[in-house]
Amino acid sequence: MKLARHLAGYLPANLASAIASFGGVYVFTRLLGADEYGRYALMFSVMALIHTLTLAPGEAAAYRFTARANAKGDTADHYATVRSLLIRSLFVAGLLMAMLAISVWHMPRYLRILPWIAVLLPLNTLLQATLEAHRANQQVGRYAAIFSFKLLGGFAIGALIAWRTHIGAAAPFMGLACAGILLSVFQAPWLARAAKGGKADAARRRAYLSYGLPIAAALSLDLLLSAADRFLIAIFLGEASVGAYAAGYGVADKTILLLCAWAAMAGAPLVMAAWEEKGEAAARDEARGLVSTMLLIGLPAATGLALVAQPLAEALIGEDVRTGATRIIPWIAFAGLMNGLLIHYYTEAFQLAQKTGEQALLMMIPAGVNIGANLILIPMFGLIGAVIATIASYALGIVIIGLRGRRYLALPMPVGDLVRIALASLAMWPAIALVPDFGSWGELACKATAGALVYGAVAWLIDAGGARSFMQDRLTSSRAA
Repeated sequence: MKLARHLAGYLPANLASAIASFGGVYVFTRLLGADEYGRYALMFSVMALIHTLTLAPGEAAAYRFTARANAKGDTADHYATVRSLLIRSLFVAGLLMAMLAISVWHMPRYLRILPWIAVLLPLNTLLQATLEAHRANQQVGRYAAIFSFKLLGGFAIGALIAWRTHIGAAAPFMGLACAGILLSVFQAPWLARAAKGGKADAARRRAYLSYGLPIAAALSLDLLLSAADRFLIAIFLGEASVGAYAAGYGVADKTILLLCAWAAMAGAPLVMAAWEEKGEAAARDEARGLVSTMLLIGLPAATGLALVAQPLAEALIGEDVRTGATRIIPWIAFAGLMNGLLIHYYTEAFQLAQKTGEQALLMMIPAGVNIGANLILIPMFGLIGAVIATIASYALGIVIIGLRGRRYLALPMPVGDLVRIALASLAMWPAIALVPDFGSWGELACKATAGALVYGAVAWLIDAGGARSFMQDRLTSSRAA
């Protein structure tokens, strides 16, 4: 089963993401404190938004059109065009950085972060474009190695800087920049070799932009869904509250998104290949396997996070931001699953049909609703108000994108699998409840183990998401080998 092989291949990258995500919350909430962690979260969101608005079009094209270039035998022209597009996009990113510098000129704690963001933008787009090319070529091992070093190296160096200096919120950005510089020594020559002898074609660049710009707009709107509340929390509740909210997000939302992204890393290229080579019916069959895998690993993870929120927060999150983070973890876990399904599954219909402009326009609706709801609910309910706005916006996004996307590709939602996976996930509740509360890592380990064992047993018993069939097929394959 090709999807299973790809899942195994991308597992190291997913583990690296988990370590960096959990480790970042554990280390930086303790070393930076509530206010500095809040500033780090705000500026990271700003960097992500600038990157997505300006540089994501070229990166999206590097993924979407690599397979087509391989088939036509003009990969050098393809990579040369991608490179020229990224260089042009960096000028636009520079203009946004200049505007950002002017806006925070009177805020020295934010201003000292900007040079590192300026360094990271070209490094990140070089690395991301090459990563997307490796993913499109199904070079799983190369992708996993680069991706893992980028995250783990950046986290380790950033943590060391934060520990040994008093530079505050700039430390994580410095770590990412150092890791990016090391990787660019290898990836810049790779892109140069791939583009050698190729010609950057203006018509092709316009075609890539027409595909990538709407994707960038849609991704930016999705970022607003997950990050706009942080800026409004800073206005209404202060930077320390942003730190608590970001810590809860870092534990809950990022964990579930990583699992959904893992499934998408493995399954989305197979869906795209089926669409290009065999047509709609084959793409739908691959999509069924993709969404079943997302639910099989994502729904129990969200349920488990909700059930162990207290010991999880005690183990991972610094005391300064722990109380606020604990309150939002259960809800953000399920919001993360909704977000994962939205950006890694339901938007596939628009990308395969190259209707990304329509996708971007539709994403404006939940993004606008999210901002409006936050303006109303944060002053009324505090952090929980932001959570309510987030969940409602993601639900609206799934309905709008899911229904409209069916015009291009009717992506399946296997209801039977969903029900069985939900039942297996709910079975964890009594098992976890029987474990006594004794705090921190010990309680977390016992409850997580109990929940995982019960979920695995029930999922096998009722064949949730094809779990029993999958394992039987794997055992048969192993014996045959």
